[in-house]
Amino acid sequence: MATADQVASVILARSGTWMTSMQLQKMLYYVQSWHLAVTDEPLFPEHFKAYADGPLIPQVWHARKDQSTRRADQDLSGIALDELSSNLIDLVVASYGSHSGDELSALTHTETPWVEARGGLPDGAPSSTALSEESMANFYREHRRLGGRSAADLAAGGVHIRHFDAGPVDVDALLANLADVEPEDEWGGANLAHAGDSHDWTPARRDPVAW
Repeated sequence: MATADQVASVILARSGTWMTSMQLQKMLYYVQSWHLAVTDEPLFPEHFKAYADGPLIPQVWHARKDQSTRRADQDLSGIALDELSSNLIDLVVASYGSHSGDELSALTHTETPWVEARGGLPDGAPSSTALSEESMANFYREHRRLGGRSAADLAAGGVHIRHFDAGPVDVDALLANLADVEPEDEWGGANLAHAGDSHDWTPARRDPVAW
């Protein structure tokens, strides 16, 4: 089984561009969620925690704090993925990759797995509660589509992009259909104060860097 950090390397390489820390965490989250929904098995063993600004794997955050670790030219040697997992990463990158970290964070705040794990905590309160993988699998299986197809469709027909006629996930449309949803203005709330270095999560560092 690949590690979360290895999958992060594949996401960065497949995206072809530099990512902010928040974008990478959320892309990693959607890869794991859709893998659970399609196969009922995790792609990597690490668990997401219900941080104030959305699902996060602390180990990956610490490993990828420096901007140089989030460049697209990743070393993928020694990373073995089966065809389904490899294609699923491509499909998630194509679906969610054009959105900012703020947009993806706001989207996770409207979705059951993170909301359940927070357990009614006030906005901005720290938490290290792990998100339920069962909740992740069930939510995306029952309430979301990837590339225009449900998890059942992907499991039955195979995971591949096929012209990708459905286009990327429309985050704005999803949020517009939900009442009282306001994207966070800042990424780096209470949890990140305990993560060691919150500077990379400020708005000034969200724009892609030309390498």
